[in-house]
Amino acid sequence: MTRRLLVLTAAGALASGVTAHAQGTTPAPAPARRTVTNTHSWLQLFGEHRLGARWSLNLEAQVRRAELAGGTPQQLLVRPGVLYQLGGGALVGAGYAYAGTSVYGDAPAAAPFPEHRTWQMLQFPGRTGAVAWSHRLRTEQRWIGRVRTVDGVAAHDGYGFRQRARAMTRATVDAPALGVALPKAYLTSWGELLVHVGENPDGQIFDQSRAALQAGWRFSPRLRAEAGYMQQLIQRGGSRVAESNHTLVLSLFAVTGG
Repeated sequence: MTRRLLVLTAAGALASGVTAHAQGTTPAPAPARRTVTNTHSWLQLFGEHRLGARWSLNLEAQVRRAELAGGTPQQLLVRPGVLYQLGGGALVGAGYAYAGTSVYGDAPAAAPFPEHRTWQMLQFPGRTGAVAWSHRLRTEQRWIGRVRTVDGVAAHDGYGFRQRARAMTRATVDAPALGVALPKAYLTSWGELLVHVGENPDGQIFDQSRAALQAGWRFSPRLRAEAGYMQQLIQRGGSRVAESNHTLVLSLFAVTGG
């Protein structure tokens, strides 16, 4: 009796599957991943105020604009923190960051949303001949604003928690080492990989990558500027959309105190 019941149950399940397939109700394949291309411009300020031989305060502010001419806001980032020199050029740091993301591009968010972060970092230098290296590891705890749409109206709806790890390597060569007789000029290239760590409802590890090439000028030992190009690839969480962003980057670095 038991064997007959199992056979009937299996036959019924098979028949249901065949009927569903015949009626065209099989699950649809996942939609193909779509990549949108944007042009951006970022204005960056990196400030450090030295409190003594080892301690310093730092403040980073970035105005990120969509479109090359900056006609549309993309994101505002403010990142204050505290740094401590370990010796040999290495340093550790920790702090807070705020990022306000706007509606921009060909695949915009439903509404602007905020993000609050805490962060920790370790940075250390190196040198290979004429190339000066800088390596930075950073971890972030992120409270990202959620957007909910009700009756066609999108609004902020609390926060979701994520964690992220970042690894950056930067190589800098002075212009004279490249055969250019400009002692204050230099060329720098850097890349950074950002990945999700810990629990992530979206199930993805890769978050974004950045690669840049910039020319720099040292006005003094405590003031320098850089300008160049950055390519940024972002995989949107919870969607099949990726961003390929071609970005003009203008940066100013200043040190005070100490």
